[in-house]
Amino acid sequence: MGPNPTPPPPQPAKTILGRLRQTVTQLSRVQLARLKLAANANPPRIVIYEAGSAPRDYPLLGDYYLLGRSSKANDIPLNSPVVSTTHAGLRRVPSFLGSTFAIEDRDSTNGTFSGKKRINGQILRHREMVVLGPPELADSVRLQYVDPPTPLVQVLRYGLSGLAGAIGLVSLAVMWQWQGIQILPLPQAQRGPVIVVAGDGQPLQAIERRAHQEAKNLGEFSPYLKKALLASEDARYYWHFGVDPIGILRALVVNAREGELQQGASTLSQQLARTLYRDYVGSDNSAGRKIKEAIVALKLESFYGKDRLLLAYMNQVFLGGNLAGFEDAARFYFEKSARDLDLGEAAMLVGILPAPNRWNPARNYKTAVQRRDLVLQRMLDQGAVTLEEFKRARRSRVEVSPRAREILRSTRAPYFFNYVFEELEQLFGSGVAREGNFLIETRLNLAAQTEADRALQQFIDAQGGRAGVSQGAIVAIDPTDGAILAMSGGRSFEDSQFNRAANGLRQPGSTFKLFAYAAALEKGISPNTAYSCAPVNWMGQRFRGCRSGSGSLNMVSGVALSENPIALRVAEAVGLDEVIGLAQRLGVTSPLRKTPGLVLGESEATLLQMTGAFAAVANNGRFNHAKAITRVLDTSDCTDPQNLQTCRVMYDAQADQPGANQPVLSPQVAQTMTDLLRGVVVQGTGRSAANVPGAVGKTGTTDDSADLWFIGYVPGRNLTAGVWLGNDTRKPTDGNSGQAAAVWGNFVSRLLP
Repeated sequence: MGPNPTPPPPQPAKTILGRLRQTVTQLSRVQLARLKLAANANPPRIVIYEAGSAPRDYPLLGDYYLLGRSSKANDIPLNSPVVSTTHAGLRRVPSFLGSTFAIEDRDSTNGTFSGKKRINGQILRHREMVVLGPPELADSVRLQYVDPPTPLVQVLRYGLSGLAGAIGLVSLAVMWQWQGIQILPLPQAQRGPVIVVAGDGQPLQAIERRAHQEAKNLGEFSPYLKKALLASEDARYYWHFGVDPIGILRALVVNAREGELQQGASTLSQQLARTLYRDYVGSDNSAGRKIKEAIVALKLESFYGKDRLLLAYMNQVFLGGNLAGFEDAARFYFEKSARDLDLGEAAMLVGILPAPNRWNPARNYKTAVQRRDLVLQRMLDQGAVTLEEFKRARRSRVEVSPRAREILRSTRAPYFFNYVFEELEQLFGSGVAREGNFLIETRLNLAAQTEADRALQQFIDAQGGRAGVSQGAIVAIDPTDGAILAMSGGRSFEDSQFNRAANGLRQPGSTFKLFAYAAALEKGISPNTAYSCAPVNWMGQRFRGCRSGSGSLNMVSGVALSENPIALRVAEAVGLDEVIGLAQRLGVTSPLRKTPGLVLGESEATLLQMTGAFAAVANNGRFNHAKAITRVLDTSDCTDPQNLQTCRVMYDAQADQPGANQPVLSPQVAQTMTDLLRGVVVQGTGRSAANVPGAVGKTGTTDDSADLWFIGYVPGRNLTAGVWLGNDTRKPTDGNSGQAAAVWGNFVSRLLP
């Protein structure tokens, strides 16, 4: 751009008042033309191109400017004979992200043009050119508006354009997919139970065969059932059009805040779409499935009324076992029709919807009551029940059918059975896991499960009172693939359904020393290296010296005798970061605090996590995630419905699980660690497990003996097992880790001849 020349001087005025006004106006115009801007200022500008003259540009700092041939009447004078006395105006107007300028023709003789079109006014955009006078004339004045967008405006502009394009593409995709979905007539769901089988193919739960019953209209259901369902699952059901944008936004906010998928946004229509159109929607836990759900839901709501779709949902929703719909569930659990359900019963059935096999009242009454109360609270919050109804229902016991209790009490390995459904939800998401039509294969060894239950119960019944131990857990894993072979999550599933093997976070005590010693071996430290038995001062914490006396011990004796100062000094030598990193690579996912107490088992972990870590050492340093499920088959998609092995394989752990047999420790380090653990059983704190030939392992005891552990294996035998003993209240026991080792020996000796 050229310099900013001063506009040509006007003719002298003939009166004193005219001269005074002309002087003020001229001074302001000279200042406008010669205005010096700050270095970083970037106001809008108008660049003027006149025949025979260099371009002039004016910063537009005010709100309104007149342009024309008269220097007296205009803010920006022009020299062309084509231009009228006052030809046009520039006015500041608001825009989406601030303001811009518009040009307005002032009834000029020769007009204002954009391109070849004569205009009366127009919003100006960056680099846009307008012409004062016919564009064919050389003397016409060309004006170019210069107002480059800020980076933020550019990002927003391109972002909105991209969003509009994406919406367009999605709309086209929806229209394309829409054509292939057959809506009329409304299909029936392919009903089938969830069958979980042990390693030998035996089902873990009996499936009761019963005729499916459906209501003909919503009036055949208890009015409480509809209210409970909408309050709990889809409060805006009669408002949205199949997809709930408010629910989606809420789920996005929650999941973004938590950094993981914690909340979904499926409407009842989407859930029905998933149930009725399983072949189209699919069963994978992916965004693609959610999109297909939404497409089907939108089309369903375009063809059917809300009540018709709600009726279909209530007749076909999966409610555990071989139950489809609320009528089947009401008759099975309460021995009454769904028409006769009271408020508490209706809320309970709705409450167990997310996990009916785990939360149903016949197997897990306490959890079912908790779920009922959550639904009742939502109903109260939304005005679906009165405060009096809410209080009465909460204070009333729900009577469950004795027949249902008898059938479900016969479930084999109930803690393991429940854990299968936890894992199923991790694999496919809660939506798919609640649909039914699964054959789930496991490696559960029924003989090992029987022995685990027997060994745990036998100890608690015979010695628990003297030892102050009321609970315990046992888990056994095949180290070569991570398959769970047995899982006892407590003394009695009927008394407490909490799975202490899989979900009980407890301090692992000295079993955690495995990671410190293995990290040292990884660093090349010899197991014969001696460390002082003196008290340890580290990071502001003081620990007592060795129980076995003063002097020093090498790693071999330190592991066997479980001496804390030796483990602490070994960890100090390699660094806590190395210890934590190895524990995490070996499958410990619970939070680990970077303090010296970590080495002694201060941070909590589950028995399943710790046993999985020892299994990796048993497997020559190769780690496998502990898993209950080996294969999942879709029983609604079989070549031969009479032969379940012809059903479509939805998941195969051997093919689909990443990181199987992942090398974490070198075989040499794993072998040396095994040799160190052998000393625990031969001459150390785990001698009570010596009845199992070749056994190796590690004991663990926490402060006041609140937690008693033993985890071990027999090299070359595909079994790693862990035992925990203690109390749910964390009350100190009068026992010791040797008793945990004895339970382990009692269990394993029956399995490994």
